Amino acid sequence: MKVEEALFSILDSPSTKKIDDEMKRAQKLGVKLITYDDERYPKPLREIYDPPKILYVVGKQIDSLKGFSISIVGSRKATSYGKMAASRISADLVKNGVVIVSGLAYGIDSVAHAAAIKTGRTVAVLGNGIDVVYPRANVKLFEEVKEHGCLVSEFPLGVRPQKWTFPKRNRIIVGLSMGVIVVEAAQRSGSLITARLALGEGREVFAVPGQIFSKTSEGTNGLIKQGAKCVTSADDVLDEFGYLKIVDKPEKTGDPIVNCLKDGAKNVEEIHQITGISVEELNVKLTMLEMDGNLKYNQSGKFTLS
Repeated sequence: MKVEEALFSILDSPSTKKIDDEMKRAQKLGVKLITYDDERYPKPLREIYDPPKILYVVGKQIDSLKGFSISIVGSRKATSYGKMAASRISADLVKNGVVIVSGLAYGIDSVAHAAAIKTGRTVAVLGNGIDVVYPRANVKLFEEVKEHGCLVSEFPLGVRPQKWTFPKRNRIIVGLSMGVIVVEAAQRSGSLITARLALGEGREVFAVPGQIFSKTSEGTNGLIKQGAKCVTSADDVLDEFGYLKIVDKPEKTGDPIVNCLKDGAKNVEEIHQITGISVEELNVKLTMLEMDGNLKYNQSGKFTLS
């Protein structure tokens, strides 16, 4: 799909002039327009229900969209406990090469982004046009995210935040991530909507336990009761994917996969037969190796070395 066609489908009362103006404004702002079939479009996002036809992306590290990503979301009215938990988990994840995805909102989102940019990369998904800073108090963080990752939006330039735009953008947060960590959430909150979307898209859902007397912990404690994995550290998340094993001990995990592909392309079943790694575990590892740029998936359904 061409950029012009994608813009025609999302702009109000589109015309040739309006499309041209949008493209010129984007170029002036340094915003990349990435369509669904562009190679820069993140593969996991392409696979969700109703993926955006076009992404507005700005930042010095757009390749963050292709990294192994975990989302951290939570209450805008976060407690000091919640902020401390979000900060520590975010910081420890990025130290292991994970990209943190969140929504640049007050509270948990902001803390997760701020912790990530200190030593790693982060992606902020906006519920408004990419040229609109919201909330205004996050203008400094907005600029820092551009320096240490990128900002993403599916909305045309100038679109102001509205109640419906935030639930809509949540599916992008989910789509960019392999899993979602909910740190604090009331019984009715956008974070729980994000968690439900994650389950629907086959993503892992994690929850940080909270005080039983805290309103902002009712949602997370409820998620744990319903089967979400209880998280008290970054290791709980990394272990779920076997990510630490691939990063720290490639000779025990990544190398068998790489070695069996040295003599040519193979599908999942063939790799399973050669390496002895279970198909379930293999799918996770292949996805991570592909996102890290070590492997490529071709049209014949086989993996090759990059």
